[in-house]
Amino acid sequence: MVYIHGESYEWNAGNPYDGRVLASFGGVIVVTINYRLGVLGFLPAVDRSARGNYGLMDQVAALHWIQDNIREFGGNTRNVTVFGQGYGAACVNLLMLSPMAKGLFQRAIMHSGSALSSWAIARDAITHTMYIARILDCPAQDSTALVECMRKKKLEDIMGVQIQIPDHLSGFGPTVDGIVLPQDPADIMEKSSSLFTQYDLMFGTTRVESYFHFTAMEERFGIDSARRDRLLRTLVRNLYTYHLQEIFLTVVNEYMDWSRSFLQASDIFDGTVDALGDALVVAPVIRAGTYHSGGIPREDAYPSPSLQPAAKGKKTFFYIFNHQSEFADYSTRLGCITGEDLPYIFGAPLVDSLSHFSTNYTRAEVTLSEIVITYWTNFAKFGDPNAPSHSGEVHMDNVRGRYERIVWPLYEPIHQKYISISMKPRIRDHYHAHRLSYWLNLIPRLHDSGDGNTSIQHHRLHDHDNPYSYDGVVRHRDNSGSIYPAFTTPFPEEERVQIIEPQPNETSKNVNITVKIETEVVVPVPEKHPVGNFTKPPAEDPSVYSTALIVTIAVGCSLLILNVVIFAGIYYQKEKDSLEKKLQKTYYEEHRSEDDEGHPSGEKPFLVKDLSSSMMLNQYCPPAEFDGSQTLDLVQPSKAKHQFQGPGKGTEACEGQFHLGPRMPQGEREIGIREPLLSSSKSHTITAKVDCLQAWEHPAQEMTVFGIDGRS
Repeated sequence: MVYIHGESYEWNAGNPYDGRVLASFGGVIVVTINYRLGVLGFLPAVDRSARGNYGLMDQVAALHWIQDNIREFGGNTRNVTVFGQGYGAACVNLLMLSPMAKGLFQRAIMHSGSALSSWAIARDAITHTMYIARILDCPAQDSTALVECMRKKKLEDIMGVQIQIPDHLSGFGPTVDGIVLPQDPADIMEKSSSLFTQYDLMFGTTRVESYFHFTAMEERFGIDSARRDRLLRTLVRNLYTYHLQEIFLTVVNEYMDWSRSFLQASDIFDGTVDALGDALVVAPVIRAGTYHSGGIPREDAYPSPSLQPAAKGKKTFFYIFNHQSEFADYSTRLGCITGEDLPYIFGAPLVDSLSHFSTNYTRAEVTLSEIVITYWTNFAKFGDPNAPSHSGEVHMDNVRGRYERIVWPLYEPIHQKYISISMKPRIRDHYHAHRLSYWLNLIPRLHDSGDGNTSIQHHRLHDHDNPYSYDGVVRHRDNSGSIYPAFTTPFPEEERVQIIEPQPNETSKNVNITVKIETEVVVPVPEKHPVGNFTKPPAEDPSVYSTALIVTIAVGCSLLILNVVIFAGIYYQKEKDSLEKKLQKTYYEEHRSEDDEGHPSGEKPFLVKDLSSSMMLNQYCPPAEFDGSQTLDLVQPSKAKHQFQGPGKGTEACEGQFHLGPRMPQGEREIGIREPLLSSSKSHTITAKVDCLQAWEHPAQEMTVFGIDGRS
């Protein structure tokens, strides 16, 4: 089993993926490879004198090495399976289409990716190559001279060239060069006699395939319709050329929940996540799988019972990985996201630590990983995930009964059955059929250039040239269809944007508008259009912007005044508390000096820190007219319990509390201690000023004494 890493055509490696658990538990040999990436791996050939697709050629070279050497490891050269995730899955798909890889492997597994995704082929790579050549001062018209010039440049100079890559597309990646990839992938796949159908294929996706297009805050609180529209407008503009407004409105209509009276921000977020995931991953991979099984020829988008798999005996299997780990690193609200199937394929739950995967799994997830490994290795060995492996008894002992009763069916274009892999597996059919029919059937029919009399304006989005109506990097086409350098859409906040007046361009009928946010980005916008009855859309009514500006200023001033009032209140309260503390401190110091003068022995009293020990307190409460201070004598008790002796009979009380004798006030009254308790180390005398509020006429009234440290 040969794993091709994904994530991007620009970065990553095969080294982080540890195949030891998969190899030992599944009884297979696992190979991970590295290949050149970015401009070093996918610099396209600008003419016939050179060859591109170096990254794909590296993968082919690795497969040749396996054919020459895998026997030394106990491998079988006639039983090789290539599998990959994301961009790696697209590479797997492209290897199935390339005559350069013919006979080097027999089966393929594509996780969350295919050659039909918009990002799988770098269609504008030559444009970016010309830009890099100009920056590095290299000849751009001759591939041989360009390569020789770039080889003399420092790596940091080459990698330092900043290129604006439109969202959902690839700057440098596999290209249709006529050698490694002879034709466009879709054109090859729709031919029933192509190399594509000569391999067994397993393909599938996870529940959520566009999670990383959003922030954690957006996932938690949702997004508004304006943000949704900007995202979908960027998607439509970068993926399609004709009837963009119709396609955009169709997508918005389909992914809106019309059963709700009012759409919450979370509902809009969920619909947008599904729209991006279906467009970029799910629909393309299902289309590729359906092509492999013999369905959806381009002339007839609706499969008929007469369709049969092109290559007899070659099998197609489809899965949806629906389980999200209990201790996942991501929110559980949406479900399983891109890449969460990989830990279970490589066996991370079976060991304490494996590569970069999580280390915390439940017992049930250990069993699920064993099931997944068994399915994957059975397919690699026999071309059927249901077939028992050579060590099947060991495997099946750990498989739950509900999986033992399930047979994973073949995928074919009529019933379109698949397995939902989770704690409760299910065999289902027609995965999100209605939703995906827009991408598989309706939108391909809408995306038609029509007759030559259709104006260019008709094919564009409304407000096409407004950079604030997009989110991310979009590409720009002129009237002839050629692509200008992409531009980055600014975040829609007027205070961050400065529009510089357009300056005429000497070489074309265009003007350059520089949008200055944090860096200057040039946005070419057509001013006059030589073909068709095309005029710029009318400018927006200035009164709308004036009203919005007035409302914004009014709200801002109101919030400013409110903040000033709150700040003034907090400042006043703080100053008041500080003044009270100063007065209290002054009062304490004055009375402490008076108490010090009352000690003839000259010994300075110290503060009592703990009144929690047992003590005998002999005291009495003076009559109501008494307003002076009373000296309380404290002696050590002979028993552990508190015994407080009043003028009447003694009573027991809880720690820190005591009952006075007779002559207590009617109702609950407070006896306030006005200053900290002071004690002499020899006489053990506590001195405190006690205010008796009323004459004491009734017994059994409770009073609490607090020490200086706050303990009662």
